[in-house]
Amino acid sequence: MRVALLAVLLVLLLPAAASAQFEVTGFSVTPSGLQAGSHPDVTIAAAFTPYNAGAPPEHVRDLTISLPPGLVGDPGSKPKCSQANFQADTCPAATRVGGTTVNTVIPLLLGLPIAATGDVYNVVPGAGEPARLGVVVRPPLGAEKVFIVSPVRLRPSDGGLDSVITNMPSKVGIPLLGQVDMWIEGMSLTLETPFVSLPTSCAPAQATVAAVSGAGTASSRAATPFTPTGCDKVPYAPGLEASIGNRRQPSLRTVITVPAGHASTAGAAVTLPAGITINSSALADTCTLAEQAAGPCPTRARVGTALARSPLLPAPLTGQVSLAAIAGQTLPGLRLDLTGPASLSLTGSVTGNPILTTFAGIPDVPLERFELVFDAKRSLRAMKDFCRGPLPVVKAQLTGHNGAVANLREPMAVTGCRKPATTVKGRTLRIVAVRGGPAISRVRVRLPRGMKVRIARADGTKVRAQRSGRTTTVRAAGAREVVLKLRGKPRGKRAIAVRTLDASGREVLQRRKARR
Repeated sequence: MRVALLAVLLVLLLPAAASAQFEVTGFSVTPSGLQAGSHPDVTIAAAFTPYNAGAPPEHVRDLTISLPPGLVGDPGSKPKCSQANFQADTCPAATRVGGTTVNTVIPLLLGLPIAATGDVYNVVPGAGEPARLGVVVRPPLGAEKVFIVSPVRLRPSDGGLDSVITNMPSKVGIPLLGQVDMWIEGMSLTLETPFVSLPTSCAPAQATVAAVSGAGTASSRAATPFTPTGCDKVPYAPGLEASIGNRRQPSLRTVITVPAGHASTAGAAVTLPAGITINSSALADTCTLAEQAAGPCPTRARVGTALARSPLLPAPLTGQVSLAAIAGQTLPGLRLDLTGPASLSLTGSVTGNPILTTFAGIPDVPLERFELVFDAKRSLRAMKDFCRGPLPVVKAQLTGHNGAVANLREPMAVTGCRKPATTVKGRTLRIVAVRGGPAISRVRVRLPRGMKVRIARADGTKVRAQRSGRTTTVRAAGAREVVLKLRGKPRGKRAIAVRTLDASGREVLQRRKARR
């Protein structure tokens, strides 16, 4: 009992130790204008626990600034400074994208606050970085320059950007004093027009900051949101094109394009033409929910590839399209795992007959081209011959982040057709050039006994038909369609032999039956 009492007395008699502390005390992201999709100046400011000589706070070491989705910088809008020139502080003026102010306290200089200014440059990014900012801080009093590197990363969760700074300096070199302690109380950085674009959505945009001190203390803070305005002034006119291969299990390709300066696409619902169904044998290789949670889907679940090209990235994002389970849905959906200068994953649902594929929640990132390709002999099955009849049509309802909706309907190109579409209907023989292939140069028809060619037209224009016995020759001169009007009734065998010569020199023989 006496020992315990003595220990308590000793603790009470000891002087109280000054407790270090660290906190982000302020954070803001302020654009100079609020027009959605515009390119204003944007100022990012953060403040930390003020210096106190009696209880010095912990130094700020690492900083991650998470910008709201849609607030993006365009590294392609300015030339880039090499990493070597940045470290030598010889970046060309054209690579400058903004300025900075750092508020510091140096105890050896009487603890007076010192404001140091500097410049922000567009620096050549490192491997796996979509962009990199370089900050050169030039303190007064002849102190050494401070170089801060901030790689920019794309968040896979929402497509927003993170600006990351690690190992911020806690000392600075001063003439005659050498390396002395320095506390950063706050810093602001202004990215100047036209480097930054505001979101194309008019929803509240909130940024956050997460900081870690040199002692490992973590602190975070959210900025007061700002709300872009004028979404009705942001254009949105996307384009759509598609193609399909003519085989039982066809390949299929869709491409969505959005012009520069238009709103980003928030959602896409694409309806495939009738006659295309899901190949049930591919369902056995569906990527499970557990596999999706663990990482990219295995190659056995692959049904195609995807490409997303953004003007903000030096190279496109590419990756595998997988057939993937979706919680609460009977049919599997699609999962896209894209990699490149950044990583991005998207999940889409597949429903209905005809097939409707829907992607919702696409990040507010400008994608000038989004291409989705389904492999042949995999997930789709064709129930008709697309080389014949009207061209198949693909439909899309595309929604922009500005709220605009575009309803598109486009005929699909058909690839893999090897023979002209030759049909007999009543007394009309129609020969249509191979879809996606060369035009028709000549048609030679051998008719059954009792039948003759009455009228010949090439692309709707009447042309001369040369007859020799039961064979009639029509020179089409590069037509896509030749129509022959027949007369008489077939006697004996009713076979019509049609030899088509195309512009490439390839000749195809086809046989059709004439009706009595």
